[in-house]
Amino acid sequence: MLRMIDLSKKMKRGEAAPLLEGLTQEIGALQRDFLRRKIPSVVIVEGWAASGRGRLVNTLLLALDPRGYSFHYVEPSHRDSTSLIPYWRLVPAEGRIAIFGRSWYHDAWNLGDERTFRDIVAFERQLAEGGVFVFKVFLHIGRKEQRRRLKERLRDSDAAWSVEPDEQQQNENYDSRFEAAERLFRATETEWAPWTIVPAEEERYAAVIFLTALRDAMRARLSCDGDGRGTALPETSVHSSVLESLDYSATLPKKSYEKRIGELQKELHTLQIETFRRGLPVVAVFEGVDAAGKGGAIRRLTESLYPRGYEVVPVGAPNDIERAHPYLWRFWRAFPEKGSFVVFDRSWYGRVLVERVEGFCREAEWRRAYREINEMERHLVTGGTVVVKFWLQISPEEQLRRFESRRDDPARTWKLTDEDWRNREKWPLYQEAAAEMLARTSTPEAPWTLVATDCKRLARVTILERLRDAIAAGLGR
Repeated sequence: MLRMIDLSKKMKRGEAAPLLEGLTQEIGALQRDFLRRKIPSVVIVEGWAASGRGRLVNTLLLALDPRGYSFHYVEPSHRDSTSLIPYWRLVPAEGRIAIFGRSWYHDAWNLGDERTFRDIVAFERQLAEGGVFVFKVFLHIGRKEQRRRLKERLRDSDAAWSVEPDEQQQNENYDSRFEAAERLFRATETEWAPWTIVPAEEERYAAVIFLTALRDAMRARLSCDGDGRGTALPETSVHSSVLESLDYSATLPKKSYEKRIGELQKELHTLQIETFRRGLPVVAVFEGVDAAGKGGAIRRLTESLYPRGYEVVPVGAPNDIERAHPYLWRFWRAFPEKGSFVVFDRSWYGRVLVERVEGFCREAEWRRAYREINEMERHLVTGGTVVVKFWLQISPEEQLRRFESRRDDPARTWKLTDEDWRNREKWPLYQEAAAEMLARTSTPEAPWTLVATDCKRLARVTILERLRDAIAAGLGR
């Protein structure tokens, strides 16, 4: 793409000024239209070092209502992989614009590996399918012009501080970085997030081209039919009897349980300390049938852990702020980065379970969610996070017994709700949804562990053993 760009283009001040004034007004009006239509926007401004990103971003910001945008300049991670967690957390709400002066592409350009490109394409597709307008621009300048600008900045005492060591190295290795940029463009050029390459050796021309391209893309987004949320996966079903094949009759004597659970809690306590020291993040997901024992299992897991080192995230219906963002946004915000332990009491799987069965989302959304969830979990695991997923299952007879026990015990009545009884009436629908979910989202990176919980003692021991083994493997033991 870069080889086809003419860097000699220029524009006189008198020619550029009226164009920029008109573009500024048009983009301001488009921002208001996006706000009325509740369309969130992500604008990425990348480019060569000293290509004028700061000036160009400021030109855009001056065209916008400051109450409707946020600007982000994320420092490079200097890691061997690009983590998308910080960027997911910055995804804007409905009608707002997030502008990135440095984005996930900074690390990706340096790494240049196919896994990173694959994760970025999946990330941007999920944004687009979630209704987010994605606009990407790259400012292109030649090697000589870059060298001239870097030297000029170094001579200026007020600007020298902004020249980073890797920017000078970029110029020294311009040819190889040029080829790396071409690979990045080829791998991440998509219909939902295409690249716009802007010749940036002349400031006025670059500003006009940038704002014109942004204006045209925003107009196109407003004129397209529907809400821009993409399409679903093919309408196929997966029939699985895995839940029916579970053995609900196995038990564990109380004395054996107490001995074993104590040993496992000590082991997990030691492992937690090591994960903290070595910066290994851990995510444990608890899903399952109502009254299957998620709360009791989580309690046995956490009661021996350091409180500062873990967090339990109970997941319910999304609030207004969460509904204004793409579906997975609230979960990305809760993921650990280094050495922390996060336990999800229910999770992102609500989209393909309760939201599917109760009709809280469109069919296209829950069908698409299988792929989105798999991509998210794969990114976590390949980025170094230990992900362990538990599905807790009880027989319908045992569920009824536990419901009645809760109903008749004043100390536990609060644990039983009208919704629990309604869900029980829809047992076949929930079991069908769970079976398909387990089949579609049990992957080599993040497989499901199915636990029959008619015997709570055996279930708790099984869960702690599986978690211990997964963390030990993550630590290389």
